[in-house]
Amino acid sequence: MPPVSLTNLFPTNFLNDAEIHQSLGEEFSLCDHGNMVFHWADFDETCDAVKASMESNPSLLEDFKKREASLGQLSLIPVWIKTKSKVNQTTMFDLYQKHILNKTHLLSGIDPFGPLQISFISGSGPYKTMSIAECFNNKTYQDFVLVSLLKGELPKRNFRIRLKSKVLVEYGHNFSNAKLINLEQMTTSGLLFSVDADFYNKELAKGASIRILIDTNLLQSSLHKPLPELKAYLSEHTFNLLYSSRKEDAVECTIAGFSIQSSFDFYKNKKVFLFTSYENLAKNGEVSARNLKAFVEYTRALVRNHYQSLSEKLKSA
Repeated sequence: MPPVSLTNLFPTNFLNDAEIHQSLGEEFSLCDHGNMVFHWADFDETCDAVKASMESNPSLLEDFKKREASLGQLSLIPVWIKTKSKVNQTTMFDLYQKHILNKTHLLSGIDPFGPLQISFISGSGPYKTMSIAECFNNKTYQDFVLVSLLKGELPKRNFRIRLKSKVLVEYGHNFSNAKLINLEQMTTSGLLFSVDADFYNKELAKGASIRILIDTNLLQSSLHKPLPELKAYLSEHTFNLLYSSRKEDAVECTIAGFSIQSSFDFYKNKKVFLFTSYENLAKNGEVSARNLKAFVEYTRALVRNHYQSLSEKLKSA
């Protein structure tokens, strides 16, 4: 049996191709081109199972230790942050840790998303204007989150599916304007969208309600399909996954019903994330909310069953 890594705990049905990729950050595809993916760190049960498997499998533990040691090297990278009152010296490891573990208050109240004077050379400069968030590398950030989860430093997450999908939103007077926005995640409790910050501030935030158009019939039709058939079915719609322009698919939601948070993405774009619960969607779209929640619960059961089966095989190997 080949050495086990943190990623080859999953069946090849999840992968974009037949190979098992040796990457802690690998996302397992439920649809072609990675438009709908699941990662073991996005489910408390699979996170617990990976942690348990590490305790009994030396090669899996070694894989984890290598990644942990690699992150430890960030302590050797000094960073100076200049504010109006003083120059703060820290390291890249501390910046990742405080940001990811939500301890940014330990940075003397510095806003990680605001413009700052930052130097990687010395306390006397040269300095470059940028945010702390812009210093982060996507893969390193992901590795830090995963290692922190396995060490119990981060709270485990409820099940979620990540998407690369765009859906239509109608807004403005009489919903006369329309724009594509990103559907980022489907969770057990609701949906997470993202939009450009300027668009949100100048358009969406000025209105009381928006209408979201999502083809939930596609999801309802995929229920009860085994994993290979589910992936094949969804892959037929991979380039317009969940997109709809049909008025009957529109669900009106009040802006006040969203939880809203601003952030930079790893391409240094300012984004606004909008989360709405299925309960909020159900006020004007009961069928859509029911279909969305049923699909998430069904895929959670698929993941749970496949993972439990593979975990048992590893224990007996």
